[in-house]
Formats: sequence, C-alpha cells, structure tokens
Amino acid sequence: MTALVFPRCPLLGVCVCFILGIVLNQSFKVPFAVLFLFTVLFLSLSLLIRKATLATIFILVAIIFLGGLYSGNYQLVPSRHVSRMPYRDRAGLVMVEGVVISDAELRGFFGRKKTVFILELKRIRSEGGWKETEGRILVNLFRDEDVRYGDALLLEGALHRPFNFSKNGIFSYREYLRRQGILFILSVKKTGRVEKLTPRRGRVMTGGILGLKHALKGILRKHLPDDEAGIMQAFLLGDRSGIPKNVYGLFKVSGVAHIIAISGFNIGIVASGILFFLKMFPIPRRGQYLLTIALLISYAFLTGGQPSVVRATIMAVVFLLGFLVEREPEPMNSLALAALIILLMNPLNVFDAGFQLSFLSVIAIYLFYSGTLDILCKLFHRIEPWLGNGKKPGGAGKLCGVRCWVLYHLRQSLALSLAVYAVVGPLIAYYFRLITPIVVFANIVVVPLASFLIFLGMGLLLVGVLFPFGAAAFANCITVLLNLMVVSVGFCARIPGAYIELKRAPLWAVIVYYALVASVFLTTRLLKKKEGLSL
Repeated sequence: MTALVFPRCPLLGVCVCFILGIVLNQSFKVPFAVLFLFTVLFLSLSLLIRKATLATIFILVAIIFLGGLYSGNYQLVPSRHVSRMPYRDRAGLVMVEGVVISDAELRGFFGRKKTVFILELKRIRSEGGWKETEGRILVNLFRDEDVRYGDALLLEGALHRPFNFSKNGIFSYREYLRRQGILFILSVKKTGRVEKLTPRRGRVMTGGILGLKHALKGILRKHLPDDEAGIMQAFLLGDRSGIPKNVYGLFKVSGVAHIIAISGFNIGIVASGILFFLKMFPIPRRGQYLLTIALLISYAFLTGGQPSVVRATIMAVVFLLGFLVEREPEPMNSLALAALIILLMNPLNVFDAGFQLSFLSVIAIYLFYSGTLDILCKLFHRIEPWLGNGKKPGGAGKLCGVRCWVLYHLRQSLALSLAVYAVVGPLIAYYFRLITPIVVFANIVVVPLASFLIFLGMGLLLVGVLFPFGAAAFANCITVLLNLMVVSVGFCARIPGAYIELKRAPLWAVIVYYALVASVFLTTRLLKKKEGLSL
C-alpha cells in the first residue's frame, strides 16, 4: 500500500513494518525463538521467490518479525543486572558504586533542593559483601551536591522501584523510566553518604559537550533574569527545568507548549542562523553545508538527543546533503529514516508521546498543509476579493501593500496550525486530557515571536562568548519579547472556550479517528493516481 501511495519512499514501508513488529511484540510477548524462526523463514522465502511483488511482501513480513525480535532483544538483561539481585527489594540502606552517565540536574522538591542524575552501576554491597553488577539507576540526592558527568561515586541510600503514579491514568512514571533502561531509584537522604572516587571516568566528548552546555547556561543566567533565563534554556538547550510552573501551565492549556521544546521548528531556525553566519566568511558553498551539518549534529548532542531533536536533525542533514549531491530529497523517506535510526537506538521510543507527536506533526504538514491552504485561499478570496490571484508578495501577481502581506502570512499560519492540530489533536486529548482549539490562533502570535527569540538567543550566546560588553542589547530585546509572548499566551488561555479539560479520552475513539483519516486520505490519493494514469 505504501508503495502505491508513496512510490518514491521505500523506507516508509520498512519503517511501518518495523514499528508494527515492536508494537505486536510488546502487546503479545512473543517468545524470542519464535520471532527468530519466522524472521529467518520469511527472509529465506523472499530470496527463493522469483516474483518481485511476492518477494517484497515476504521481506516486509520478515521486517515485522525483525522489529519484534529487536525489541525483545533490547529488553534482555544480563545475569549480573541489578534487577536479578536478591537484595533489590530489601528494606534499609544499600551501598552502591558507579559512574555518573548523565548531566546532574538541581530540582526543587517541596521547598528544598535535590540533585538528580543517572548512575551506571559497577558494584553493590549486600549481606554477602560487595558484588559486581550492571544496570542504570536514577539517583535522587536530597541536597545540592556538586556532581558532574563522569564522576565515580560511592553512595548509600534506599533502593526501590519507581512509584507508578499517574495524574491522568495514561502516563506511567515507571514505564517512562523503564523505556530508558532504568528499573530502580536510589534515594539518598540529606545526610546520606556520598563519596567521590578517583579518577573521573566517562567519555571525553560527552563531558566536553555537557561542559559547553553548562557554560552556555551560565551566559543566559548572567545576562537574563531567572525566569527569562529558564525559558531561553528550553528554547536553545532543551532544558525545561527552569521554566516557571505558572508559565508552563499557560503554554500547556494554550496548546503551544511545543514551542518551548526543541523540535524541527527550532532546528530549522538554528540551521538558518548557522548558514547566515557562515556566509559572512569566504567559505565555499559545499564547505558551508558540511560545516552546518557538523554543527547541527553537535547541537543535537548538546540538547540531549531527544527523539524530536534527532528526527529534526536527521531531516535537516538529509535536506542539506540533497544540496551537496544536487538531488531533491523525498520528505517521507527522510522521515522514515529518522524514525528507524531513533528506534534502532531504543525501540521503546515508539511508545513515547513525544516521539508520536513529533512524527505525526511532520506527517500532517507534508500531507495536509497544501490542501488546507487551498481551502483557506478560496475563503480569503471570497472575503477579500481585492487580493487578486493570491500569489506570494514579490511574485508575478501584485498584492496591495502591507494588508495583503499580513493576510498572506496569516493564512499560511492558519493552514499550518489547522493541518497539524487536525492530526495531533486527538492524541493530545488522549495523553493530556486537553482539547485546545485556541492553539490555531495562538500559534499565529507565538511562532513569529519564538523565531525572533531563537535568533536573539543565538546572538546572545555568541556575543556573550566573544564580546560580553555587547550582550546587554540582546538581553534587553529578549526580555521584552519573552514578556510579550507570555502576556499573549496568557490572554489566549483566558478566552472562554480556549481549552477544554476532559475526564477521559478513550483509546478506541482515537484509533477510529486515525483509521478514518487514513482511509479517506489513501482512497483520495489512489483515486487521483488512477485519474492521472487514465489521462
């Protein structure tokens, strides 16, 4: 089916089958040996069959079983894993030794502070003495402690399974950590034992990237008030821990919380900023593209490598490589490639709400934006007959001044918001129990402001490093625009009917909605294809 609808996207069918295998394996827990047997069987049949169509079907079926096989293998734990140790549920304190493999975050906790990081275990002490072990644990250290990536630590605390709390019955904190390979939490009291061992371990490159991230955070905190610095950290570095709760609440109920998460929008602006900056130097065009690709990949690592960041970075890299080889990339193929890479890194990402919303948003833009824009153009032309043929300002069709320019960009923004929300809206309702119709209009104000803020933020970081005395000008502009954005979002959130809170959103209704949308789209696409062939 994907080959008929998207003939230039061979990776799309592979990606869909791989995801289907992951989902089926998680749902039915198929034995590893069965998955392996059927994978080999269908791959062998595809090689023996001479008919190309049938061979392709066998390959796709094999990929379904391969997805389940890969997912099951990813979740296997070694015999020395902490989850296999007999003391994992014992009462009292345990002593562990390990290496910090993440950035240490300082978070608020009921008026106090706690330091949170991920520890890769090396040894754990039980009643029988020290034993070698493996696995990752999340450490909650209930005090402000100078802990950094690569530190070898000796800790004493209570080891327990994550609490399976959920505000809406959908999100499971235990499952969220399990998808990251974390099955236990170590809680270290304020007076608990923390001993740093030497020497420091860890990857030099990761340590350098985290060091740079801390330095950039320092620049933002130095030149901006705390609240503004916290929001800009989310815009530029993917760290949302500093966003005030009331501000994040406004963004959430207005449906524009996606703006303060690194995504394709942010990556696109960063890539444009890098290219604009490089054009100031006598660097060949190919060199500019290659350097931009390298910097975008570094930026993805800098922001934590979240699925939305990886997806956007891969698509941007493929797009830039298209310029280098002078070939136009196929967006759906690039999207499928990005999804496959993310799932090979961690197949359980497919169950992450951020992964699903990120990819659905891009699919919505690619498939439905132009059709939505055509409908809006017809409506605008009826309302404003003086718009003429509706072509872009500066083109062959002359539009009448600033009003026409504003209306042109207004319908572009409306079309984009409507296309995306029509696709991701049901999933947002399911996960967050929110319907936010106001987002269609809030995006018109927030997206342009966010674009300026990201450019200004990049300028502040660059000037803050090279010419600190000039950073005040950028900081003042950022402060003004951030306050304007928050006020605008707050205004949108207070409009009657701006958002609707739901008690429940049944999964079957979401599935039926997407099935209907997919059926209508595929039928329309196939009919158009047949009409084109008949002509």
